[in-house]
Amino acid sequence: MLFIILTACQKDNKTIVFSEVNILNEDTAVIEINMPKAEAEEEIASKINRKLNDFVSDALHIETEKQKKETIEESIQAFKDAYRNFNTLISEELENELPVWEALIDGEVIYNKENIICIAMNASINTGAANTSMVFRFLNFNPKTGDLLTNKDLLTNEVEFTALVEKYYTEKTNTSYINKDTFSLPNALGFTEDGVIILYDNFNLGAFEKEIIEFTIPYSEVNDYLKI
Repeated sequence: MLFIILTACQKDNKTIVFSEVNILNEDTAVIEINMPKAEAEEEIASKINRKLNDFVSDALHIETEKQKKETIEESIQAFKDAYRNFNTLISEELENELPVWEALIDGEVIYNKENIICIAMNASINTGAANTSMVFRFLNFNPKTGDLLTNKDLLTNEVEFTALVEKYYTEKTNTSYINKDTFSLPNALGFTEDGVIILYDNFNLGAFEKEIIEFTIPYSEVNDYLKI
């Protein structure tokens, strides 16, 4: 009995532990970052954390004509510099300062198992435009290697799974896809205890609306299509 209990505990302990990074920088612009950080074997943790950091750097990369920074610290400074330079230019022309730019970036481990880790990342960037820029991503990792998993790595039959998702999409929105001939999966799937999350940004679908489309398909319907 003791051996069985110890074995079960060992299996439970194979999941990767995460700490949390919290950054609040209100010098020049307002930048708040709350995201997980993998605490694991150096190579595995390095791969996971690099992808999470890349998401932050991409979100803070405003001046597209310049090269994206590699680290979060450099990206924060570049975001503040971009605001400072733009504000100086505009204030000289309009004799009025711009509202302070804001960047809010959040991340959360929503699924952490022996065979997959799913982290939901989102960024809200406000640079004074009419609409705030919103970015949502699911990042799925192989806990044994730290490698980022694609849909092809996760699905046994992408065609049949896509058909199932399209069915749910139609039921959820009460409409067909904007272009039925090109219905496709989102770039990444989300995983929770309840099932697989499908999340679409309507702007990317061509609907030009602010809302996103999100629904969960229970594992009882998708297990046959998953490799994990």
